[in-house]
Amino acid sequence: MVTNKTLAKIAVAGGFLALGSASYFRWKIETSIKQSAYFKLAIERLLASKTAVDVLGEPVLIGSIDLGDTKRNFCDGLQARFEVSVRGPKSSGIMAFEASRNPPSQPEWRINFVELMDKEATKKLVIESPTLLVD
Repeated sequence: MVTNKTLAKIAVAGGFLALGSASYFRWKIETSIKQSAYFKLAIERLLASKTAVDVLGEPVLIGSIDLGDTKRNFCDGLQARFEVSVRGPKSSGIMAFEASRNPPSQPEWRINFVELMDKEATKKLVIESPTLLVD
């Protein structure tokens, strides 16, 4: 017969294995998103904005994505929308962006908007939007 102590050890080991696996898969998904074309385009637009860099300070660090919030953070292959925490020495905030494509006629991603909001969502800096003409 198996003792309770042995069963407890198995349960603890199983718990660590489950937590480790969940953390690993979350990290892999987030890394995949951060290496995607639409994400890189949005970061380029953020870093190209002198106003945004002045607000945050340099260097600008890209934070994590709330993968559990599928209303604000999703990609379905044709449209991507994410909110990502960003911070610098001066301040921190949330970068929100949306990108889309229309394959096969438009296989490249196109940025629809990029915005920088403070943590309290009281101030918003529009970096790129459909109504802005960007050279």
